[in-house]
Amino acid sequence: TPLVVLIDGTCALCNGTAAWLSRRNQRGAMVFATNRGEVARIADEPPGGDPTTIVVWDGARRLVRSTAVLALLDALGGGWRVLAALGRLCPPSLRDFVYDQVARRRHRFAGPDACTRLSPHDLAE
Repeated sequence: TPLVVLIDGTCALCNGTAAWLSRRNQRGAMVFATNRGEVARIADEPPGGDPTTIVVWDGARRLVRSTAVLALLDALGGGWRVLAALGRLCPPSLRDFVYDQVARRRHRFAGPDACTRLSPHDLAE
């Protein structure tokens, strides 16, 4: 079963990251959808999505923040899986602290010019 990745459709960093993941998703291990669309509604996400974090559904498990990122790296396989294993050596509180710092500043890292939208065939909706 592929991971269902819910992304914030208005965040350039989120869209750029999803596009980067999509280009490397050769095995079809991930499916992408907006956090405000039909897939998110079916998954019982809050109305309007959760703009504070990335959400990844692994079957019935809802993964957020750094745990979601590590699951995505695992899904890519190869050296990315090794990086995910190394990331799991860090305590979740430290990983989530770093994730929160990046998320808080995400608009500084990637402005509107950096927005690379997924093509319609990459989205689940």
